[in-house]
Amino acid sequence: MPMNTKIAVIGPQDLVHAVMTFGSQFEQFSMIPGVYIHERDTLPLVIELKSQVDIMVFTGPIPYQFALEVVRDKPMVYIHYSGTALYKVLFDCLRDEVMHFDRKLRISVDVLEREAVIERLKEIGIVQYELFIQKYDVGMETDELVAFHQNLWQQGKVDATVTCITSVYNRLQKLGLPVYRVVPTGSAIRDGLNRALLERKSLSFSSSQIAVGIINIDNFLQLTKEASSEYEIQRKKLILQQILLDFGEETQSLIKWSDGDEVSFITTRGIIEQTTRSFQEAPLLFEIMEKLQWNASVGIGIGRTANEAEGKAREALLKAKLSGGGNCFLIMQDGLVFGPLGSELTLEYSVRSEDPYLLSIAKKVGLSVGTINKLQSFCRRLGTTTFTASQLAEGFGITLRSARRIMAVLEKFDVAQIVGEEQPAGRGRPRQIYHLTIEGVSHD
Repeated sequence: MPMNTKIAVIGPQDLVHAVMTFGSQFEQFSMIPGVYIHERDTLPLVIELKSQVDIMVFTGPIPYQFALEVVRDKPMVYIHYSGTALYKVLFDCLRDEVMHFDRKLRISVDVLEREAVIERLKEIGIVQYELFIQKYDVGMETDELVAFHQNLWQQGKVDATVTCITSVYNRLQKLGLPVYRVVPTGSAIRDGLNRALLERKSLSFSSSQIAVGIINIDNFLQLTKEASSEYEIQRKKLILQQILLDFGEETQSLIKWSDGDEVSFITTRGIIEQTTRSFQEAPLLFEIMEKLQWNASVGIGIGRTANEAEGKAREALLKAKLSGGGNCFLIMQDGLVFGPLGSELTLEYSVRSEDPYLLSIAKKVGLSVGTINKLQSFCRRLGTTTFTASQLAEGFGITLRSARRIMAVLEKFDVAQIVGEEQPAGRGRPRQIYHLTIEGVSHD
């Protein structure tokens, strides 16, 4: 890795200073500050600095979203706002007597997710609260967010306002509202800089793509409620930490611990290809489920940058969840999907296609081209184009009802035909046997 990786740090002055202070611990970094007064000033700063640096680090998600409009060829990362960052705000509210343990807490919050806020409140023993949450959408103006907080304050619905956005914080201060600002924690800053290191590494070794994995404990909240004690939950977390520390050491992965039911790791495509035996096995997932006796889902994404890989990992995790949990899916940069890994019917298919024939089939039957590709992969793996809805349900990881719906649609448009029936063991109605007539798969 180059000893002098030039990084632009873009954000409000105090956060830029905080990131650069942490960055001074990284010998590989040469850092250039890009300070703005208002988030809308991000674009001119980015345009001015992008030719001078190797990578751009933003102090939060808002300036990063602005930069996406003009930067396509430069690695970029941003510092995540986690629920943990709320702790200081809550402490300040307690100190200022805005919050009391025996009185309902009434606050308005922007950007953060409701679940993250509620979890932090419960952890410090706040059980009476009334929250007003405003999610941030790309392009949302400062005026809109200020109005959200101000209207609630003027109507007497909140006792304090909490914002993640500097310009909103400054405006609310001038209006005389009790406002508290959420800033990223030191661990979040350090994690962002580690991500920057990996981004730079992926550029230095163009053949080495970044891989991001996201591990999510299925039904975590329900599990915590059903646990015999808090000690049981803590023991499970320690087991999970040990598994992931061993995995991280073995694969030289960066492990990122979140506040709730999710953990992620960052490594290279080559390591993932090796540990999953060419994207067929899921040893980490099965070790977690065996030792914790909890179901978990894993999504792995491959990309040129950590952000691109994380986006693919989120898509893969959603597929694992939609397949009923306890699964691992992997999505490549080009949209190629592998999953569920470790299954007897691990499928390999693309969510995209430029094949006019497949596109016409998808349009004709009203299914996505990804589903059509998945059907082809299913038949190739099965070694036949003749199967039942029950087999399809198992192969796709969906309910029998959904599988029957897919086959009914395909039959309606003559893409599949009923060619027989089989009687299941024991009682039950006969299962219809279908023959798929999409080109490009092996036929009986």
